[in-house]
Amino acid sequence: MIYLISESQESLLRDNLLGQKVMVYYNLHKHTFSIQKSGLVVLHADFVVLSDVEFRVRKGGKEKVRKEKSKNVHAFVIGTLEDYCEYPCEEIPNLDGGDVISYNPYVNDSFVIKSTQEPIYQASQVALVNGSNKIYLLEP
Repeated sequence: MIYLISESQESLLRDNLLGQKVMVYYNLHKHTFSIQKSGLVVLHADFVVLSDVEFRVRKGGKEKVRKEKSKNVHAFVIGTLEDYCEYPCEEIPNLDGGDVISYNPYVNDSFVIKSTQEPIYQASQVALVNGSNKIYLLEP
């Protein structure tokens, strides 16, 4: 059986994501961030703010990227969804300054603070910004 939901019901479902634990990754096909809840992509967003953050890199996926020289989804930013601007977002905030967090599967084994290349596994709060494809450390 197929259930159809209205736009207002869909909006309510998405609003209910606020305060929920989610996994976020950069979607190479859509060129934006994909937000997963319970293993399913529930939203695409150009701007995401997470709290109580964990940076996770799946070892098998990283090794496959290095071996096959072809990217796959294996690195996630996990945390409580505090705010987002759905794709396509017309007013992506500009967050110049502060520490930038990055991950390069060919160079790094984990996410790192870009300026120092120091590994980072957790943070209090981050913002993921599409366009610049950056993760900004808002609170360490």
